Amino acid sequence: MLKRIETSQLRVGMFIESLEGSWLNTPLAGRRFLLESETDARTLKHSNVSGVFINTAKGLDASPHPAPPARAPRTSYAATEKQKAAIAKILNEATALLKGIFDDAQAGGDVTVAAVAPIITQIASSTEHNADILLSMTRLKSKDETTFLHSIAVSALMIRFGRYLKLDKETVSALGMAGLLHDIGKLAVPGDVLQKESTLTESEMTLMRMHPVQGHSMLARQADMPAIVLDVCLHHHERMDGRGYPYGLVGEAISVPARMAAICDVYDAITSARPYKKAWTTGEAIAWMLERKGYFDRPLLLQFLNGVLQS
Repeated sequence: MLKRIETSQLRVGMFIESLEGSWLNTPLAGRRFLLESETDARTLKHSNVSGVFINTAKGLDASPHPAPPARAPRTSYAATEKQKAAIAKILNEATALLKGIFDDAQAGGDVTVAAVAPIITQIASSTEHNADILLSMTRLKSKDETTFLHSIAVSALMIRFGRYLKLDKETVSALGMAGLLHDIGKLAVPGDVLQKESTLTESEMTLMRMHPVQGHSMLARQADMPAIVLDVCLHHHERMDGRGYPYGLVGEAISVPARMAAICDVYDAITSARPYKKAWTTGEAIAWMLERKGYFDRPLLLQFLNGVLQS
């Protein structure tokens, strides 16, 4: 869909179809391109371009929300602090519950739907009204909490994505559970491999690439484990071009929930600090994900970027 916007609305991740105004002297004149850097965005904003036509089928849409007022009322700050305290309490409780479940699984115990359900209820409730606060607070990961808060963040993103796509409540709940448990197979990967700051060796990479299969094996012991959860656990590292793992599935052979999980998993991973890297900004993450041709389901990625991150 083509849409005209003002240059002030430009942001990284938009696909530029054409420029309006006295634009011949700009270095971007006469091109159709994906806006991939803040430098190019600033160039257009400070040029003689009077308007820009973007293609929302190939890149991001303009934000549907107006800019916040320069001075927020005092009550808004108080409300936000109260919400943060409530979300912090939920995250602490969810993290403790999830740690118990993962510890049991690592000791050979079963991961049950009944044990996971209370966490999904908490995340779903928080995501409905305070998703931005919840997601921002999961970024405050300590080394010991990385696995748990990453799982909670991916769960929240999957729930939000499912709601945006107007999926039924049962499916949204299963997507949330899938996000929470997608990486449980990493319990079988040695900690020094998971936390390694340098490039993994070939043998270490082989160990890492087995975690979807090992996670699926853990979860499949439960007869009532939703099919979506099992599918996402096994296939969230598959790529549309067949270059993923563990099976190198291509295109339509990868389910929609697994494609959704690939997007949510990668987005949270690259916008969070890890032992081996700094967190990227949302703009940097969007630009990088849009550049990864063949990695993600492109229409789903645009729905995620336009709907989930901007809703």
